[in-house]
Amino acid sequence: MRHHLTHLGAALLTFLLGVTLSNTFAFKTSDASDERAVLAVEREYVRAHLERDVEALDRVLADDFTSFGGRVNKGHRLALVANPLFTISSLQTEGVEIHVSGDGARVAGRAKMTSSFRGREVTTPWYGFVRRYERRGGRWQIVSCHFSMAW
Repeated sequence: MRHHLTHLGAALLTFLLGVTLSNTFAFKTSDASDERAVLAVEREYVRAHLERDVEALDRVLADDFTSFGGRVNKGHRLALVANPLFTISSLQTEGVEIHVSGDGARVAGRAKMTSSFRGREVTTPWYGFVRRYERRGGRWQIVSCHFSMAW
């Protein structure tokens, strides 16, 4: 019986120590202001593409931004938006969900884009997107974009 009491005491002590440490070192939880800040950057990202605002896009994309599995970087994206032969006339999104955890965030949803290159218009089917954000230097920036077939 004494052996079981020793194990029970050790288990309770371990539990209490774990709860105390987890509260001490807990990750910052998301709050509404972080979600609003990420959503504001997301809107700026879309607006910058529609209005060919390369300076705004430069601010919202992290210097180490990647897309398409690392084949597209920040320089590529800025050059595309600056290209006078390429325009985006419509970029619709729906079902956008934001998840913030500490200094990281994930924005996911569906999108459909109409663009033209050298005067030839193309409209994509609905596709899925996930953008990963990080808070750097006190501001949120997009560090990567991933795309998939519509879901």
